[in-house]
Amino acid sequence: MKTILVAVDGSDHSNRAIQLASDIASKYDAKLLLLHVVDAHPLTEEERRLATTEFSELLGRHASDSDVEEIRTIGAEGAQPFFSHHAKTGMIIHTALGEGFLETANREAKAFGAENVETILENGDPAKTILDVANKHHANLIVIGSRGQSDVKALFMGSVSHKVSNLSDINVITVK
Repeated sequence: MKTILVAVDGSDHSNRAIQLASDIASKYDAKLLLLHVVDAHPLTEEERRLATTEFSELLGRHASDSDVEEIRTIGAEGAQPFFSHHAKTGMIIHTALGEGFLETANREAKAFGAENVETILENGDPAKTILDVANKHHANLIVIGSRGQSDVKALFMGSVSHKVSNLSDINVITVK
């Protein structure tokens, strides 16, 4: 076992997947790839809250200087107008959240014993992108949470973990 891919989305199941994958990586001296896939779905209220309260500094990496100044001036409580009148705001927020999830996951993975950790942020369909990244990096194992941020959507369309498990050519561990 040389490379383990972990899908990261900030959910409790994802966090448990990071812990398990880090433990396996430390035992096998394997490289740990932490992947977050930015999906262009409409923002949920939880994503807006996370963006303004926990990852607001990351918004500045993707917004224009004037937008950053506007965010700093109005603060988290007043950021709602910023969300409503900027066409690219959804992707900016999804990307900032993804970066935040990956930064947190990187710290957690290292705290759980993984030494060789790499983070990857991609855009696209989550299941397809996870499989493409696993293939590109010659992963030997995929570890994914059983339920992520989109539980209601998953009830109707099938969960990302289910799709990955069914379509993967390599072993997949689904963590609850």
